[in-house]
Amino acid sequence: MREKYREGTKLFGNPLTHPLNLILIFNCLVFLLQHFANQQLIFRFALIPDFVLSGTYWQLFTYGFLHETAGIFPFHLILNMYGFYMLGTYVIPALGKLKFTLLYFGSQLGGGLLVLISAIINNQLGGEIPILDHSSVPTIGASGAVFGLLAVFGLLYPNSELFLLVFRVKAKNAVWISLLVGYVITLFGNGGISNTCHLGGAITGILIFKLMERKIRSVNLPSLPGMEWEREEAPARQKPKSILPRAEDLFSDQKKANEIVLFELSKLTSFEQVEDYLHDKQVVNANICPPSTYNSEDPICLRCEWLPNCALRKAKG
Repeated sequence: MREKYREGTKLFGNPLTHPLNLILIFNCLVFLLQHFANQQLIFRFALIPDFVLSGTYWQLFTYGFLHETAGIFPFHLILNMYGFYMLGTYVIPALGKLKFTLLYFGSQLGGGLLVLISAIINNQLGGEIPILDHSSVPTIGASGAVFGLLAVFGLLYPNSELFLLVFRVKAKNAVWISLLVGYVITLFGNGGISNTCHLGGAITGILIFKLMERKIRSVNLPSLPGMEWEREEAPARQKPKSILPRAEDLFSDQKKANEIVLFELSKLTSFEQVEDYLHDKQVVNANICPPSTYNSEDPICLRCEWLPNCALRKAKG
């Protein structure tokens, strides 16, 4: 009876023991502890470069579980956890739970290391460079790890769109635009943003992803539906054999071929490269649809042998 209860206990559609929920819950519990511990948790576990150089090496990692507690509304925690959960929902299907966890905590550690290096360099140069960190100023927050996820999301889904403040950007550009905005705020305002931590998390996330990239196939990526990992955990059901193939089976090979084409196109940066890649894939005398009906995410377009024709026409504008 207890096992049945545990299996049925979920948060945001996922089991409580799912990495997304475990990380979310732990960050929220630490946030509550901060209210009762005054500044003790900040003093002991925030990333303070002077302290790290004196031996508190754990701060390079533990800073990522602390968040700003000033004010009534926990804006810092909610912003980081929303970004973490949203991005994690789409990164986990590609990497799996273990690799996702390594990516998250690796990015958190990478962000902390770059903050330390930045503070050391700033000290050597006099300590007055605004875009570098100060050795006595604490750094807290999960945004270093979140920026690692954002960078990887941009590699997996480069042409999907994300909202940054009030405007849309391509996912492949989101992390760099966010960093640019952060540095502008630092130079011309006083936003208290750890851009170095964000940059370190993003770079570390990309490096970790590159080590895993060989095992990731583009045809296995979900088309942003989310929750794909639950299907892998469900026991396979025996289906009755049929002499006639299902309708979707007839187009599965074409769909996979088109997904590979779209994935390769996302890596190209100029029209000449796109034209060269699609030239040999054109279907002669194809009766393609009007330009406005072409949508690379539409199930019908994904199963159409004329998709390369439509893609080339769109590239030509």
